[in-house]
Amino acid sequence: MDTVQDYLDAFLQLGDAAFRERFCHPFFLYADEHGSTAFKSVHTQMSDSSAKGVSGSNKPITDFRCLTPRAGPDGSFPSKMLVGRSQNRDLAIEHSTVSKRHAFIVLDEEKNAWKLGDSGSTNGTFLNGRTVDSGEPVYIRDGNIVSFGDCDYLFYSPEGFAAMLERLSAEG
Repeated sequence: MDTVQDYLDAFLQLGDAAFRERFCHPFFLYADEHGSTAFKSVHTQMSDSSAKGVSGSNKPITDFRCLTPRAGPDGSFPSKMLVGRSQNRDLAIEHSTVSKRHAFIVLDEEKNAWKLGDSGSTNGTFLNGRTVDSGEPVYIRDGNIVSFGDCDYLFYSPEGFAAMLERLSAEG
């Protein structure tokens, strides 16, 4: 699956409970294709308050692409995911401003909340336009803008993504 629409179709086919069981990982949504010439960063102007669309893009949210973590050999997803330009990262981003070992996303299981940390990247990791200091992870919430170098994403937890799909399906 590539776009939010693909996941919406799966959500409608599987139903809420089965969808949440199958897709139990965070989602990073972006408007443009990856690649050194194709990615166009819009940083903090990317998100608006609705799930219908995203400022700075001519596309509806259903046309956004989804960056998702790579599953392990047993099909499970780690609670700590490494982000970087290297193909062996859990979240691989092929872009010149993304370091080979750029950042990490970790689940705080006690609070059932996700944290974002920088791994000493060259071009920085940002949350809603603010620098995430190396070694000082910060909590991220659904709809936050997470930037790795010049690559911007809307972050959604598994629960938040399913809730957004539910809203989109109700809007029909």
